[in-house]
Amino acid sequence: MAPLTPQKLAQTRVLDVDALARNEVDLRTYPHRNLALMVQPGLTGSGVTRLLEGVEYLGQFGWELVNVTGVSRNHFLYAFLHRR
Repeated sequence: MAPLTPQKLAQTRVLDVDALARNEVDLRTYPHRNLALMVQPGLTGSGVTRLLEGVEYLGQFGWELVNVTGVSRNHFLYAFLHRR
């Protein structure tokens, strides 16, 4: 899969945790201080573990968790982060 450019990410401000896990995005030039990390729960689990793994990974680079929410309409979980 093609890397997700910071410019493309800046348009939506939502990053799929799987793209992060596959190292398809470089946040060093991401222009905003806020970001939503998103996961769609799979058949084998709730997705909470994958989401929190992404949050912990980004924590190493100055991102702090602000809130977590689920959207039942599309069954996605979101973690909202703020860069220090």
